[in-house]
Amino acid sequence: MSTRTWSPAAMGWPRPQRIALAVGLLFAVMLPFTVPNTSWLVIATLGAIWLTLNQSWNLVLGFSGVWHFGQLAVYAVGAYVAALLSLHSHLPMPVNIVLGGVAALVVSTLLSLPALRLRGIYVSLMTFGFAEVVRLLIISDQTGFTGGSYGLSGYRGFGLGLDGISKDRASYWIALAVAVFTGFALYLVMRSPLGSGFVALRDNPSLAAARGISPRTFQMLVFGLSGFFAGVAGALYAYVFGVVSPSLMGLAPMALLVTMLVVGGLGTVMGPIVGTVIMTFVQARLQSWPDVRLIVLGLILLAMIVLVPRGLVPVAAKYKKRLDDWIEEDELSRVSTPSK
Repeated sequence: MSTRTWSPAAMGWPRPQRIALAVGLLFAVMLPFTVPNTSWLVIATLGAIWLTLNQSWNLVLGFSGVWHFGQLAVYAVGAYVAALLSLHSHLPMPVNIVLGGVAALVVSTLLSLPALRLRGIYVSLMTFGFAEVVRLLIISDQTGFTGGSYGLSGYRGFGLGLDGISKDRASYWIALAVAVFTGFALYLVMRSPLGSGFVALRDNPSLAAARGISPRTFQMLVFGLSGFFAGVAGALYAYVFGVVSPSLMGLAPMALLVTMLVVGGLGTVMGPIVGTVIMTFVQARLQSWPDVRLIVLGLILLAMIVLVPRGLVPVAAKYKKRLDDWIEEDELSRVSTPSK
C-alpha cells in the first residue's frame, strides 16, 4: 500500500510561508489606502527605510556573526553623499541614491580592514567608536559643508511633481520597492555559495579557513555588500524627508534598530521584517511619551534577551516544525492502518 501523504506540499500547493509573504506584501502595497491619516503613512515610509537598513545590518551582524555597531555611520554616509550631490550637482535622483550606496560601500569596506584583526567585543568597540567619530566630526564642522549639528536641508527632493497625499504615497511605494528588492537580493546571496561561506565563517572560522574560505576576502565582501544597502537606505531617507543631520546616528536610533533585529531574530531572512514591523508600530505609539521611550525599548530588549534570545521567527519556526511533524506522523499512521 502506498504511504504517500496528502499534505499541501505533496500536492504541489504553495507553502504557507509563501502565502503569508504574498498576503503581507499585498497588504503593504495597499497600506496607503487604509491608514487613517498621513502621519501613519510617514511612519510606514520610515519603517520601510529601516527595513532596508536592518536587512543590510542583519547580513553582517546575524548571518556573518561580526559584531558591527558602526552601521548607522555607514547609513549616514549614504544620506550625506546623496544630499550633497543633490545640492551641488544636477545628477538625477536614482543616480545619487546609487552613488550614496557606493560611497557607503567604500567606507564600510575600509572599516572591515581593522576589524579583521579584532574579535568579539573589540570589533564592537572599534566600530561603535568609528560611528561616534563620524558623528562628532559632522557636529564640529564649521565650514558649512555638512551643516554641522543642524544638518543639510533645502536640496532637491524626489522631483515627482506630486503634492500632498499623492507624494506621500509615492514616497512610501518607492521605499517599499527598495526594501523588497534588498530582501530579494540578500536572500539570493544567502542561498549562494557566498552566503554559505559567510555562515561557515560565523559558525567555525578555523574549519572554514581550512576548507579554503578566506576570512579576509569574505569579511570585506560582507562589509561592502551590507554597506551598499545601508547607504542606499540612507540616501533614500535624505530624499524622502528632505533633511539629514547627526541625529541619524547615536545611541537612541541604534537601540531602536538593534531591538528590531533581536525581536525578529538575528541570522534569519524573516527576522528583520517581523522585528521592524512590530517595533515600528511600538515606536509610533511611544512618540507621545519621549521621556520613557528609551526605557520601554530597553525593557523590551531585556525581556527578549532573557525570554526569547533567538527572536520570534526562530521560535515560530520551531513550533511550526513540531506541528508539521505531528501532522505528517498522523497522516502516516492513517495510511499504514489497514481499513476494516
